[in-house]
Amino acid sequence: MTPSFSGRWFTTYGPMPLEQHGVRVVGTYGYAGGEGRIEGRVHGSRLRFVYEEPGERGTGEFRRLRGGRFVGTYRAEGASTTRRWEGHRGWDGLWESDFGRIRLTQDGAQVSGTYAGPGGASLAGRANGDVFTFRYRERNATGEGRFRLGAEGDRFEGEWRPRGRRAWKPWNGRRAQATPGLTWLVVFEAHWQRGLGEPEYSYGGMVREVFARLQSVRIRHRFFHDAESLEHWCAELAFLPEPVIVLLASHGLPGGLTVHGELIDTRRVLKALLAVENLRLLHFSSCLVGNDATRTMRGQPWPVSGYTTSVDWGASALLEFTYLDLMLNRGLAPADAAAKLGTLVPYAGDRAPRGSPYPAAGFRFFAPG
Repeated sequence: MTPSFSGRWFTTYGPMPLEQHGVRVVGTYGYAGGEGRIEGRVHGSRLRFVYEEPGERGTGEFRRLRGGRFVGTYRAEGASTTRRWEGHRGWDGLWESDFGRIRLTQDGAQVSGTYAGPGGASLAGRANGDVFTFRYRERNATGEGRFRLGAEGDRFEGEWRPRGRRAWKPWNGRRAQATPGLTWLVVFEAHWQRGLGEPEYSYGGMVREVFARLQSVRIRHRFFHDAESLEHWCAELAFLPEPVIVLLASHGLPGGLTVHGELIDTRRVLKALLAVENLRLLHFSSCLVGNDATRTMRGQPWPVSGYTTSVDWGASALLEFTYLDLMLNRGLAPADAAAKLGTLVPYAGDRAPRGSPYPAAGFRFFAPG
């Protein structure tokens, strides 16, 4: 049976109602005060299309991940790079609500998600028409609720009550829309200093200052001190509507990150990020973690990069500023940026040029599985 793309989607470039007849799909989308038109054909779970809007036309492809979500790319006519185009429909996606942001996933009638409640809160239930009935769970509380989707699909009105209570309380929300062209650069950094005798320094501080000039980038820099604090910050990423590039900066070993003598297994880090569907790249700015490739890094839902060596601090900074600039400022996809590093930064790979003051960094890039 051919998957259906019919419905009202909320996408990177505005609302997009699509109609599907057999394998043929047509629709429109609103962007920057104008209207674009899209037309294509479904091949399995993919919609290959052409689009046209005032001043631009091109081609692209959407891949339906589940009933309520697609991911995809497009390329404008004459452009050398592709750009992302993603969408949600029904209850799927990110919502602003009376109790913080809610990230929901929908496949068929099943709906589940998390919200910014105390200690990481979750809810799960079933959708019946435009009504979503659910149970919620927080660290010290449970209860039930129901939301009703508005006619345009961009708002809901609802109510909730704790377990054992009779009175209902309001819980309303609206869909959180991504800003087109915006990317988050998030640095999670361990504290390097072990005592008061060591001077102040921070890798994330340097990264923030270098890329703060870019209007299309939002930067966040947070410190972690153990596995639990890192998992907390990883969970927060799901509540950002735009794509995210994450740098993990700490000491490292082949088995994972080291923080105050604690080893945080690479598998635990990757597991903490599995629900972050807007993750564009995870980069381990840490020594030796790239040696963990066979066991963990290959086959993840998103690209991962790191080093196989005890990389020099200055060498890694020069390499990563180039790597990040290619993506954030030049518009390259992570795989394309990684492929160019060997040319632009000759010591990035397993061999350094003769006479290089920097040793080989052993940079590795692992494409998504």
